[in-house]
Amino acid sequence: MSTCLAILLALLCPAGYCPQQDDIWQHVIVKTRLVQLRNITPSSKQLAIVQKALAARVQLDNWPCAEGGEPDWVEKVIFEDLPISPTEPAMLVEAGMGCARGGQGANGAMWVVQFKGNKLSFLATPEQKFNGWLYSIQPTTSHGLRDLVLGWHMSAGQSNLYYFRYDGKSYRLLGRAQLLFDEHGAGKIVPTPAS
Repeated sequence: MSTCLAILLALLCPAGYCPQQDDIWQHVIVKTRLVQLRNITPSSKQLAIVQKALAARVQLDNWPCAEGGEPDWVEKVIFEDLPISPTEPAMLVEAGMGCARGGQGANGAMWVVQFKGNKLSFLATPEQKFNGWLYSIQPTTSHGLRDLVLGWHMSAGQSNLYYFRYDGKSYRLLGRAQLLFDEHGAGKIVPTPAS
């Protein structure tokens, strides 16, 4: 039964937006503080593997670094422990200040990576629209990994939110919304209708 439902949803929702998108946003909490992750230091071998892989995919990820930006931008990346599974360690790799991150520091390129020995796997990349800043790690899981919500800062009173779910191979965009704050600081999440 669940396999039939998954196939039906894949056929009905090819762009990643489904009629039940409102349901996913009902469980996302309105908040003003950023998620605080623990910075980690990868081994020198892991660091070299990640830096080489990021430089090799700069055209795919479509950041200004691809247009002759800072040649050393991969040396500025930040590594954080990303608690998306109790059994499968993952790292959030964020571009530091420069050609792949905005001047305010909020909006930038991000990747979710895992190592199995010395083999690097990308679970999420800017090519999949995985960029901005980490808004929340949801308690809901798919294929053993927790859902992620990213933000993209637009103004003091508005951010765009993007809901990602792991499909067994990588994180895919499931829905979009706007996070709006009024002049009194009250916030609400408004799902974006399908276009």
